[in-house]
Amino acid sequence: MATRTEPAQAPLPERRPELDAIRMLVVIGLVFFHSALVFAADDDFYVKNAETTEAIMIIAGFGVVWAMPLLFLISGLGAWHSLQRRGAGGFARERLLRLGVPLVFATLALNPLPQWLRLRSADADYHESYLGFLPRFYDVHLEPEEFPFLVQGEHFETG
Repeated sequence: MATRTEPAQAPLPERRPELDAIRMLVVIGLVFFHSALVFAADDDFYVKNAETTEAIMIIAGFGVVWAMPLLFLISGLGAWHSLQRRGAGGFARERLLRLGVPLVFATLALNPLPQWLRLRSADADYHESYLGFLPRFYDVHLEPEEFPFLVQGEHFETG
């Protein structure tokens, strides 16, 4: 009777706790970064405090220069390890489920919220409901010359 041998599996790489720590620090920093923009004098943020300061933009500049590149670096390193472990097909399936589902939900349900809140805060007489605003938010058209922001509309924003 012939026995079938299973192919040898490569050992799973260990988690890199230093990458997790950097990711955690950057994400916590981004919460403070976006909260601080409420007080920035030069930024066109969704919500503005009555009193603003120039100092916020100097401090926020550090976050702009370092935070997103660090997240992309960590993501790239994680993707490299994931590709080794799952292969291209498994990687694509896992990313589509893990990132695609929340992206579609956020685009449909959450992205209109800041624009709606901006309209409400700018005009005391604006009383349109969120559900009433959604069709106006999604009244969009394609503008290839605006690449990479192809989808354009009066209120639409990709977030």
